[in-house]
Amino acid sequence: MGIEGLTPRVNGHCGRHEMLIGYSSRELQKICTSEKAARKALSQDAAARILRRLEDLAAFSSLAEIPFRAPPLDLHPLSEDRAGEFAIKIHRLDRICFRPAGDFTSDQTGNIDLSTVTEIEIVFVGNYHNYG
Repeated sequence: MGIEGLTPRVNGHCGRHEMLIGYSSRELQKICTSEKAARKALSQDAAARILRRLEDLAAFSSLAEIPFRAPPLDLHPLSEDRAGEFAIKIHRLDRICFRPAGDFTSDQTGNIDLSTVTEIEIVFVGNYHNYG
């Protein structure tokens, strides 16, 4: 499926481009851009924070600018069935999961050069943690 709702943004403070954010489905786009849809899909606390987290994420020019494992975003790579994806924290166990999109480079071992990731695709919002 293609990226839905991809729009360029420009940071008004510096005139530099912000992260491009797309969505793997219209449903995810709605959850991420509508408080009403977010309240239906997420906990009340997560719904109240998701728009702010996306604004925070969009404010960076590339993934390399986001501090790894540091509050409030707590950016971290995922593994196993979500290998190749990254996540940021919304609230408690709720996360925004995304994968790099657009043109970016990787080294010979497949590690992504995060400074070249300026476009992402949201693929999941919610609690992906396994309790079993």
